[in-house]
Amino acid sequence: MQTMSTRASWWMTAASYVWVWGVTSVTWPDRPWLCLGVSLWFGLAAWVVTRAPWPGVVLTAVGLVGLGLLGIGPEAPVPMGPLFIAAALLGYQRPPIWSVWSVPILVGVTATFGHWELQSIVFGTVLLFIPWWFGVQVRVRDDHRRRAAEDARRLAKVDPVVQAQLAAAIERDGVAASAFRAIDQAVEEMTGSARSARATLEAGAIDAIHRSGEMATQRLRDLLVVLREAPPAERRGALDDAEDGATAQRQDRASRHQRAVDLGLAALVLLDVLAMPLVMSLLSDDDVPAWPSVPFLLVVIVPLMVAVGVRGRFPVAALLGAAGVLLVGTAAGVADLGREGLWLTIVGVALSWSAGRAGTRPVLLAWLAFSVTTWAMVWLDMGYYLWIYLAMHLLTFAAAAIWSGHHAAETAHLLQVLDRQSEIADAEHAAVSRERLQLARDLHDAASHAVGTMMMQANAARVLLARDPDGARAALDAVVEIGGQATQELRVISTTADGSAGDSATAAGLGVGLSELLAPHVEAARRAGVHVSTSLDLRSVPSPRDAHLLVRVLREGLANAVRHAPGSEVVVRVSSSAGELQMVITNGPAPAVPGQDVAVTTTTGSGLGLRGLQELVGEARGELVAGAAGAGYELRASFPEHRAASETAVS
Repeated sequence: MQTMSTRASWWMTAASYVWVWGVTSVTWPDRPWLCLGVSLWFGLAAWVVTRAPWPGVVLTAVGLVGLGLLGIGPEAPVPMGPLFIAAALLGYQRPPIWSVWSVPILVGVTATFGHWELQSIVFGTVLLFIPWWFGVQVRVRDDHRRRAAEDARRLAKVDPVVQAQLAAAIERDGVAASAFRAIDQAVEEMTGSARSARATLEAGAIDAIHRSGEMATQRLRDLLVVLREAPPAERRGALDDAEDGATAQRQDRASRHQRAVDLGLAALVLLDVLAMPLVMSLLSDDDVPAWPSVPFLLVVIVPLMVAVGVRGRFPVAALLGAAGVLLVGTAAGVADLGREGLWLTIVGVALSWSAGRAGTRPVLLAWLAFSVTTWAMVWLDMGYYLWIYLAMHLLTFAAAAIWSGHHAAETAHLLQVLDRQSEIADAEHAAVSRERLQLARDLHDAASHAVGTMMMQANAARVLLARDPDGARAALDAVVEIGGQATQELRVISTTADGSAGDSATAAGLGVGLSELLAPHVEAARRAGVHVSTSLDLRSVPSPRDAHLLVRVLREGLANAVRHAPGSEVVVRVSSSAGELQMVITNGPAPAVPGQDVAVTTTTGSGLGLRGLQELVGEARGELVAGAAGAGYELRASFPEHRAASETAVS
């Protein structure tokens, strides 16, 4: 439920009290105590509406019953202020599906005890619907403002350093699982060819070593180029372009919507003028208004339609032009202000809304000129309607000003969100770029020298093959030895360069449970903005190899949740059954934001994380499945347990 500040409550109370006291003082000049009592009652009702809307509506309805019993008829403007205030406040504080019932309730009570005719009931319902709708519009905009503020507060709690660390870690995991494995495979092929060549001393087998080395060199060169090009920056540029395009589209849609509303209101003015004779004939047996004259349509209605149609783009010109049209039409004797209908109310509401929304001094002065002109002409021609136009102009302007204030606050919060997103993305990209550069250096140090030396020894073996077979075998032995060392180094770098494997093994060796291994990553994700809960159901402590793989799965899942669904609920479940370990990471969607313009997420990453993780789980004879799960996302990894004894036997 929307709540109002104490200051706003006092303003509403004062407005209701002043309205009722001022009107009743004119109606009953010789009964001041009655005027005071009625005014205090409606002031109290307005205060209660701001705190407890429906009880406040009941108090307002009781006051309306009292006015009817005191003889206040439909021509008296006394109930108008309390009715408008109650309807607008209820529309703001309660959902539209419920608050809309305040309109028929209040009109029904007033019409019953005020002895309204059907014509007055219809027009009263339409008039009361307008302030209720204003309240609904302010509520919607306030909801957008609140959601934008919450997004800004949530993102403010995200630590860019932690987010960057997560991005760098997942980037290393992805590259290590693909780039290092690719070079490792090429080195193993060279080593296998060297073993075969040593046994046979065939030239073709030695040539195979050289061909594998050339392939490994080319693959290494390509990988180093990719790593040093830092494609995340390119993706960031593409993302920025996409966001700019989406913003332009939203602005274009908003502009088209505003034009459609302006044209619709302009058409409604003409429809009211043309349809009113028919409506009045259905509602009353009295004389009904004649069809509008051609001068009235051409001199007054059409120019006013133009003013309403251009009010969004040219508010000052629209307001001053409308005031001039009314003056000219009245001076020429063709402005039928007393004509039944809502055409002048529609014009006043539309122009007052655009003025309150603009909020600039020139627009305010133009609105005052238009409103004072309208009020003066209405007072001279049909004074009993003056209160309606006073209320509608002032209420509309105030509602639009409040709406505009909420919109400005929402925009400010969205800018904060975008700035924070940019800060986090910049930190992520910087960390990823540093990580990729370090990976390029590690890969070069571990593989480039080894592959080159192996190719050199293979060339030596080919040269020595005919005249020194033992020397050729020695060269091939060197290829095998260098290849074994390179393979071991690549695997160590790919699994322990970020510290996760070493930490897992050390912790497991010291008897630390899996929950202690997962805790730092869970805590880091929580600091990054997601809500993580864990559930472990294990029959024994996982081996270092299994613990490392589970940590890798956890880090991938949490990094994706932080990146693609910030602020979501993440559930991590680890279980073992029938000799199989399983980790399931489920995250819901990011929190919802109706009306709101701009999305609260980041997209850093090479896209190799899941692919590399699938390879790791596959090597463990397991399976990795990732995909949508309802409105969220699920990452599920399962693989056979590898006990320490079996690992010792294999090694």
